[in-house]
Amino acid sequence: MPRQPQRKTQEEEITFVGHYAGFVTRLSAFLIDILVVTLTTSLIWGVVALILQFFGLDLNTVFYTIASTSQVLFLFVVVFASFGSTLVLGFVYNVFLWMFAGKTLGKAVMGIRVIGPRGSRVTFWRGLRRYLGYWISAIPLFLGYFWVLVTDERVAWHDIFARTHVIYDYEAKYSEALLGRLARMIPRVEKNFNRELDQNDE
Repeated sequence: MPRQPQRKTQEEEITFVGHYAGFVTRLSAFLIDILVVTLTTSLIWGVVALILQFFGLDLNTVFYTIASTSQVLFLFVVVFASFGSTLVLGFVYNVFLWMFAGKTLGKAVMGIRVIGPRGSRVTFWRGLRRYLGYWISAIPLFLGYFWVLVTDERVAWHDIFARTHVIYDYEAKYSEALLGRLARMIPRVEKNFNRELDQNDE
């Protein structure tokens, strides 16, 4: 007797794909991207230091042997070059990966991607606006990033500025069993909390 095809359960049909990414997921991806850019910048500066040493130049030695006025100028150049290289690398890393892959390494790890209006790919100019929007979101104590928590579409200020959205891009599924356990757990937690309040009142 042939086996009847199994009916798909609701848990198998419902996934996160296409849903707006939440704050914690986006924050985790952002921190991973910062780590990638920081490590890459450090590696580049390490290579630069090795090249200078090959020609008999050491940044620490040069700094302590030149005149005081030149020290300030030299320090300014080093700081400016370090900050500038980080900005340029961050721009190239984010914008071009958004353009060609829709996601950075951090977003790929967390299973999310950036899309334009109506699901379109991110263009160069849209990616540029989004990257500049990062700084706009960060200026008022990172309020623009926390905007994800108060909007239905989970958009930050840089998303609004560039007209982009961040969505889940992987086949993660809702777990009915987990939701059931959480639903049973909440009444118990509330009951214990009320019991402690009653004991404190006594």
